[in-house]
Amino acid sequence: MSSRRDLWSGADISDDRIRALALGAYYCRSWRAYNDTVAFAPDLPGSSETRREATIEALHEAWGVDNAEDARDTIRRLLAGMHAPLFTLIHPLAVTAAGESYIPGRPGLAAGHREFLQILSQFRGYEGAAGLDRDYDAWLQALKLGIVEGLPQPLNTDATAWDLARVVFIARSAHTAGYLAEDEAWEHMLTGLAIAQEHYRNWRQFVSGFLTGAIFWAATRDLAAAREQVGERRDMMLGLYTRPSSPWRRVALHPGTPIFGASEP
Repeated sequence: MSSRRDLWSGADISDDRIRALALGAYYCRSWRAYNDTVAFAPDLPGSSETRREATIEALHEAWGVDNAEDARDTIRRLLAGMHAPLFTLIHPLAVTAAGESYIPGRPGLAAGHREFLQILSQFRGYEGAAGLDRDYDAWLQALKLGIVEGLPQPLNTDATAWDLARVVFIARSAHTAGYLAEDEAWEHMLTGLAIAQEHYRNWRQFVSGFLTGAIFWAATRDLAAAREQVGERRDMMLGLYTRPSSPWRRVALHPGTPIFGASEP
């Protein structure tokens, strides 16, 4: 866990705007950026790339976003639920199958789940390598291998935070890249804040949902990487919980509610 202070530019912005930016605190910390500006800043000393160059590259490589319309479409899909609804569907099925006792000669629950998810994949256009049954098998293995045991328990079954944190990352990146005006980026992030406040009572719940969604996403791509990411992501979140300079120590998720102390993570 790094003790390096979180960065603030001193910009005069409202608490609600700090809250909106704080949904993406994980990425802000990763990018060593200010917690109170839309653009990713400042430029890092010694870096061969400007922030604009870095965000253009990141949006293209990781998201296929190359212009304003691409950014808006990605943000719309994240706000509507890109991975959280899939997790809500798959998780209870995988939990049931993971806890099933094996009986020789009798097909397990997983076989029926896969058949159902294959049909649903065809209906939703998720056939082939992107089928829901593939994501189900990956998450089932994550449960059986104990990968999720390092996540906050009981496991948060609402992974909306994973999508909302990335709304902030895309909005900030798209503005930094020159694709979106600052006012439009704020509009998207404040919409994300309203959704977060509907789903979570505090930053603790938000973080739990973020971590669950992040590891679900990672497990569907590489189980070994997912196992490694549990500790890395938890350490990052612990620092955001405990450092006095963290945005989560400056504002609560909901106005008028207590800001948690260092003993509460």
